[in-house]
Amino acid sequence: MRWTDIPMLPTHRTIAAWRAAIGDRARAGTLDDAVARASGRAAGAPPLVVLDARASRVAFDHVAGSRLERGGLLLGEPLIRAASDARPAAVFVRSAVPGLDDDATGYSLRINAGVWDAARAALAPGEAVVGWFHSHPGIGAFFSGTDRTTQAGFFHHPYSLGWVIDPIRGEQAWFVGPRALELPADALVPIG
Repeated sequence: MRWTDIPMLPTHRTIAAWRAAIGDRARAGTLDDAVARASGRAAGAPPLVVLDARASRVAFDHVAGSRLERGGLLLGEPLIRAASDARPAAVFVRSAVPGLDDDATGYSLRINAGVWDAARAALAPGEAVVGWFHSHPGIGAFFSGTDRTTQAGFFHHPYSLGWVIDPIRGEQAWFVGPRALELPADALVPIG
């Protein structure tokens, strides 16, 4: 399966429906904060990234300690404020799936097909691949020209995320959509 063969979700859940479905009392405060922040977004504003702590740990563990670029896919769902909204107010990232069969150097990464099989197996009902992550060890968290081409070609939905982590410098940056708009630091809402 090619990256571009992953279909766009036919419908998006509202933030309120997502919150009701999660119903996690242990994380109620952070979930409610995410809902409040996403609900308050101005129409047309870039989406918030609601990042589950488990997904964050998996991604960071995968790229930590390697001088080679590493990466994988992000699973979750885009969330809208109201049924009439065309663009997501938030993107929930529930899971990160590491690419274990990649070809990498310190300055390049090719994530091979095995990650798609692992992602398909890890998808929960109603979820999709909502983006990708990769590292830039020691060179900073930014989108290179190659990263922008990858984002435009394979992660071209308005909710598609790109996450760059520099595990050596302790930096990270998030990008969204086919034009790889860089999200401000306050667009990240960690939960859990």
